[in-house]
Amino acid sequence: RARASPPRAMNVEDAGENARADVLSGERYDAIVTTTWEATAPFFYPRVALVGALGAGLFLSLPSSVGDVARGGGAGVLIENVVALAACGAFATADVRRRNAAVKRLSRELALGKMVVIQRNKFREETMFDLGSLRDVARIAVVYGDANKVEKDLVAATPYRRRLEQSRILVVPVVERSTAGAGAGAVADVGPGRWELLRDVVKAWPGAGAGRWLAWPTRNDDWSGFFRRLIGEDTAKQKGGYLTISTSGLVRGSGVGSPNWDVLLSTFPRNRPGNKQDEDAEKAWKKATLDSFEELTAREGSSSARGGGRSAVSQALPSDVPELSTIIGIHEAFYAALDAGDEKAMSQIWAKGRSKRDVSSTVKPLVDRGARIDGWDTVLKPDRRPVGIKINDVDVTIEKGVATLTCLETVTNGATLLATQTFEREGDETSDWVLTGHTTIPYGADVVAKVVLRCDCEGCVAVPAKAVASGV
Repeated sequence: RARASPPRAMNVEDAGENARADVLSGERYDAIVTTTWEATAPFFYPRVALVGALGAGLFLSLPSSVGDVARGGGAGVLIENVVALAACGAFATADVRRRNAAVKRLSRELALGKMVVIQRNKFREETMFDLGSLRDVARIAVVYGDANKVEKDLVAATPYRRRLEQSRILVVPVVERSTAGAGAGAVADVGPGRWELLRDVVKAWPGAGAGRWLAWPTRNDDWSGFFRRLIGEDTAKQKGGYLTISTSGLVRGSGVGSPNWDVLLSTFPRNRPGNKQDEDAEKAWKKATLDSFEELTAREGSSSARGGGRSAVSQALPSDVPELSTIIGIHEAFYAALDAGDEKAMSQIWAKGRSKRDVSSTVKPLVDRGARIDGWDTVLKPDRRPVGIKINDVDVTIEKGVATLTCLETVTNGATLLATQTFEREGDETSDWVLTGHTTIPYGADVVAKVVLRCDCEGCVAVPAKAVASGV
């Protein structure tokens, strides 16, 4: 049987059949592009009309000014009118060019709403929808690169899978398959398969977590072409990139390389408990997407914890898993030492992970670039350390020899932070787990983080969130 030829690649930025010509640029745009731009620039047309009227008046006055010069009068008025007319023309031309560039950029952003994605659950049930249908409902994070890069992005996102769902953030991977070596990796074939990885590779407590956070594009190669045009062929092939889309359907942020998911999570507005708009959006989000795993509801023996107005559910962790018990033990010892200001205990907690600092530390590269590090003797001083932190909604994943624990910290003033701790084996896969990193970032209702605190065995570094939003 002859193999079916692959679908013809298309330019996803092309206007649809109902597009109309734009008088000022000569391009064709969908109506939503121009109406969205007009809503963001309500004074453009009045301004152009005003400058145009002024220019018309100056133009009509030219014959009179020329006549005055011909009759022997001074040329001062004529020169003033010509200069003013030229200024009006230059201003109007520049204004229209800025407008045309903004409309073109907006058209490219809104083109992402055409992307049709697919989700599949463990029962092989599928659902497809376009990203535009999530407008006013959910936020979207698109990661792009070759298969290896995208797989790393998904591995890094998995520990935050429940946080992503709780924030109504949909992750969409776009794989560049035209680069050398793109066929390697677990996502090379492109399609809804991350749940198989979660089931077979990732150990996660509680449960494998929510599956609404991930969807795959149905026309992957068309969208990889979109990214090549967006960030350039060389950057696309070497580093890849990512972008985030707000509930308005517009691009909210972008970067080269990979996103740091805790920083990404902290930049989106939080759900507001009791807010009807958020409640309606949550219902629409669950109706549009397909849950690949278990619902995030409390089970028997669980405790419900509401962290920062996020309606997060803290499920009971099993007590009969040795490797999980070790990780939780280190985690609890860390916070006990932090609360007590016990420098000796904190040193012992980090001691076994010192040998991995050069490879695993996220602090060392920052220090090498000039960031100031405060040692644990400084961090644990009574006037520096937080006291009375409450921990809830603990979540642990283990994948490819790395364990990641995330939890919500609530400090005495009620503020909420997202903490991430990373663990690695001291030696082979039968050796003990050791703590290699600790990060906290503000993560409360209606809070956008400005600073991230990153710690390792040597101490902690406070850096602007924007400075560590992505990793190249």
